[in-house]
Amino acid sequence: MKNKFIIKDIYVKNQKIFYNYEIEGNENFKKLFWLGELFSVEYNENIDNIPKSILAIPLLSNILPIIWVNNAIIYLDEIDKTFYDSIKNIKKVYKKMYSKKIQFKGKIKYHKKVNNYYNTPPEKTITFFSGGVDSYYTLIKRINEKPDLITIWGADIDYENEKGWSVVKDYIENIGNKYNLKNVEIHSALRRFIDNSELEKQYHDILHDNWWHAMQHGIGLIGNAAPYAYKYNVKTIYMPATYNKETTFLCASNPEIENNFKFASTSVLHEGYEANRQQKTEKICNYIKETDDNINLRVCYRSLNGDNCCKCEKCYRTIMAIISQKINPNDLGFHVDKKVLKQIEKSVTKTDMLKNIVAKTMWKDIIKAFKKEEKFWNKYNEIKWILSLKV
Repeated sequence: MKNKFIIKDIYVKNQKIFYNYEIEGNENFKKLFWLGELFSVEYNENIDNIPKSILAIPLLSNILPIIWVNNAIIYLDEIDKTFYDSIKNIKKVYKKMYSKKIQFKGKIKYHKKVNNYYNTPPEKTITFFSGGVDSYYTLIKRINEKPDLITIWGADIDYENEKGWSVVKDYIENIGNKYNLKNVEIHSALRRFIDNSELEKQYHDILHDNWWHAMQHGIGLIGNAAPYAYKYNVKTIYMPATYNKETTFLCASNPEIENNFKFASTSVLHEGYEANRQQKTEKICNYIKETDDNINLRVCYRSLNGDNCCKCEKCYRTIMAIISQKINPNDLGFHVDKKVLKQIEKSVTKTDMLKNIVAKTMWKDIIKAFKKEEKFWNKYNEIKWILSLKV
């Protein structure tokens, strides 16, 4: 039986997009979707009068990789012409990345291909913003454009975690108020409507990575911004880069994929690919020194409360990167004392915390930063261990 994803209807009610769809095909395909929670996206403002061809983009962006690797067909009434044309180029990049591991087939069947070009030349920009190093680097770089800040509840903060989201919401709204920028809050089921455990079961051994990182999160996140971007005739959506041009491992968020993502008259720029994480941290620290700005970073994926746990590898690497710039991490949203520094040393030197290639790559850059002033750091017992660290 042919695998099919049939979009029956798309409608908006109370600032939320609802999608009615049916899934047909073999059991392995159908098991990848959790029908107990259909895909939906909610915004913190009215999104009425958006064409259905644009409203379809958040869902399409999150199912396309599944469709491709299962040689399935998407059926829908209408699709944005610019987005449809961009899909071909995005698919080519996925094929190039994973062609030795998996085949990318599948197709889209529609009744209407709609031209949604804006009547006036677009000028407005928006950027995804989580409060992390990549986000702040992009914000500082583009601050003169006054971009709107997009944050998605359902990405790193679980879809049902109201307490954690409340902390993040207050945090990003404070930043918006501080810089006089508009906050765009999107509540998306992008990680909830699919069965991640089943995707892991079927594809982890093939991809040697989790589905979110390897296949979904780049275009999946961007797609959620499409209705809002269309409403305001947005010219460019900035997606802060996680990695840089020297990266050798595969990731679904990269410039080749995201710079090909287009719809209506809007394009996407994978921003910050020219700098590694240490260089981004240095830019943020230099900005603080030059402006006396108070910046609180939010980098942690482990914490359920929306803050920094100061116990995970990502917190540790950010703390040490900040210290390398002779700035106190306690001033940037972390809670660090001698006990925490000792725990960082123990975790990094005596456990397998850095076995991951991503961690290894980023810690090499941190070590280089400390070694630039080796004589200075050799005076600090809590820090000097990193000067002899081999990764």
